[in-house]
Amino acid sequence: AWTKAPAALKEEDYKNFYRELYPLADEPLFYIHLNVDYPFNLTGILYFPKLKNNLEVQKNKIQLYSNQVFVTDQVEGVVPEFLMLLHGVLDSPDIPLNVSRSYLQSDANVKKISAHISKKVADKLEEMFKNDRADFEKKWDDIQVFIQYGMLTDEKFFDRAQKFTLLKNTEGKYFTTEEYTEKIKPVQTDKNNRLVYLYASDEKAQHSFIESAKDRNYDVLIIDGPLAPHFISKLEMKLTDASFVRVDSDTIDKLIQ
Repeated sequence: AWTKAPAALKEEDYKNFYRELYPLADEPLFYIHLNVDYPFNLTGILYFPKLKNNLEVQKNKIQLYSNQVFVTDQVEGVVPEFLMLLHGVLDSPDIPLNVSRSYLQSDANVKKISAHISKKVADKLEEMFKNDRADFEKKWDDIQVFIQYGMLTDEKFFDRAQKFTLLKNTEGKYFTTEEYTEKIKPVQTDKNNRLVYLYASDEKAQHSFIESAKDRNYDVLIIDGPLAPHFISKLEMKLTDASFVRVDSDTIDKLIQ
């Protein structure tokens, strides 16, 4: 399927191809068809699987070919670390065969291919967000781990992802970082003019703390999952005059000074 032009394939063809590759897997959320002939040759179809919270299980699901000859499914170095969570096929005659991994990681062509794939993935996500935000929000809970992983490990991806990364609050509403900042500014700015983002990592266990925050007209985010602590640190570093405070970390009077 990956050797054909994207225009020649229907939605059903992509789904059937995925079933051939992974007979036992759940339906993928969406896919990206890569088709580049300059400055290097690269074709392929990458699928976003439904991510369970275990990141390790997912790796080594991308098959690498060179002119339709299978090379390896150990694609470290060819695709950025966070894209190892995708499934699918890549084919490039510009990736040297039978070479060591350390060679792959320092090969200039491979670096360009890796950067290109990362950019295409960011473009696809941004396009989905812009074209059908409601649908993107429905998929968000399944893809947020993947996007957070990308933002933590790839600076360029972080910059691109800021446009479509969503924060979800306890009401189940989704906001971009920019929208959320505007929302909480009037009520959650402390005496030092820092913006305080309140969050819960376990909605049930922290229910009473969430309720007392709501009584103060504060808004509380849900930030959970295996990467939550790292993701929060990254956002604190990147956002100006902002701090993230767990809703049960102090009495309600002290959460926002």
